[in-house]
Amino acid sequence: MFCCSSIAAVVLTAFLGSPTAARAAGTYLPFEGKKTAWHDGFDRNDFVMDEETLAIKPFNAPEGEKYGVKDPAKGQRRCIVIVPKQLAPGQPWSWRGFHVAYTSANATLRPGKEWDAWYAFLTEQHGLPRKPAFIGMSRGGEYAYTWATANPNKVSCIYRDNPGASRELMMKFAGLATNDVPLLHVCGSIDPLLGKKSTAIEGRYKELGGPITVMIRDGEGHYPLGPKDPKPAVDFIVGKAN
Repeated sequence: MFCCSSIAAVVLTAFLGSPTAARAAGTYLPFEGKKTAWHDGFDRNDFVMDEETLAIKPFNAPEGEKYGVKDPAKGQRRCIVIVPKQLAPGQPWSWRGFHVAYTSANATLRPGKEWDAWYAFLTEQHGLPRKPAFIGMSRGGEYAYTWATANPNKVSCIYRDNPGASRELMMKFAGLATNDVPLLHVCGSIDPLLGKKSTAIEGRYKELGGPITVMIRDGEGHYPLGPKDPKPAVDFIVGKAN
């Protein structure tokens, strides 16, 4: 899942309309959010979720927001889907040829029932695959791991830049390892989270027998990051997402 505020990639049932209108499982249904242009002419579909009812409806992005995402009004979550110009086989989530899905996440908007509702909306109502790839950075890494450890059978792979995670959260990684969910971390060599967080995650996941790869960028700090050559990260996600 894609997240701008904390850079977290993402997600009890939420419907746009009546549940009787749901399509057959696995059938792709185009998105009908309020459309704006995203970078090189991609369609950006905006929605808003009510935190109490979990209802999701189209939403007009604030004027001047451009490619960013502002914090939502109290009691709401912003939700966005970027649709590729040409769908990759199976309509996977994230990266080029993938749908990129986002829901609000920041220091106060943490993963919870809202992420579950967004996941249900995307998979049950629009036919996207049930195992998305998670992409994010810093606190976004912690939030992705929070949701993924609670739903280890609903994640294909996890890519993180300088991720964070508490020791308590790392103790919940067994389900991810059991489901053979691969992790990829890209870390700056002088990022303060490297030794305290990413290295600890690496050690814990290897201890559990889970697959993890760590790429270190010499002389780089916390933000911005990302691999200089995106091909290894792209190949990692394309090879695992379904």
